[in-house]
Amino acid sequence: MHNESSQKTIGVPTEREAHPPTDDFTPRYLDAAQLRFTRSPVGEPRLEIQNQVCYLRIIPRCLMPLSNPTSYISLAVDEDTEIGILVHPSQLHPESLKILQEELDKRYFTPVVQKVYRVKEQFGIHEWEVQTERGRTKFSVRGLNQNIKQVPPARLFVTDVRGNRYDIPDYRKLDAESFQQLQRHL
Repeated sequence: MHNESSQKTIGVPTEREAHPPTDDFTPRYLDAAQLRFTRSPVGEPRLEIQNQVCYLRIIPRCLMPLSNPTSYISLAVDEDTEIGILVHPSQLHPESLKILQEELDKRYFTPVVQKVYRVKEQFGIHEWEVQTERGRTKFSVRGLNQNIKQVPPARLFVTDVRGNRYDIPDYRKLDAESFQQLQRHL
């Protein structure tokens, strides 16, 4: 007896073999020439992929925010659904690049600490008074071990109680008074 369903023609791929399934882990790289960023009437960033689709709101993220913040930008429609990766944002049209950069600046707002005036602990909360490139400010940090991350050799990222991050590129290069303030509490 001959069973046709088990027979396969050699050399001719089946439809399933001709189009292998894609998985959620295969990155989609986007061509900067095909992208256009605009703003909605309420200021939300929009993305149009030429002759394909328009996303009414996008969320950009740096895939390498410390080592390569100007390349490899993930574009998503929400926190879990990635549209694709833009490898070279600098190749965007200037207006689109401006909108993308504004959105990244909002997401990665991280003032650089230039001087530490004081760090005072009270009831487990450390009150910081610092000078940044954006001016003098005060902020509170709860749980120094959880909210200060050191990136070797001497870079510190401090996260305050509101989720804002502050960058100390090299605490060894701060003035002596600032260095002493940090040493007392680290």
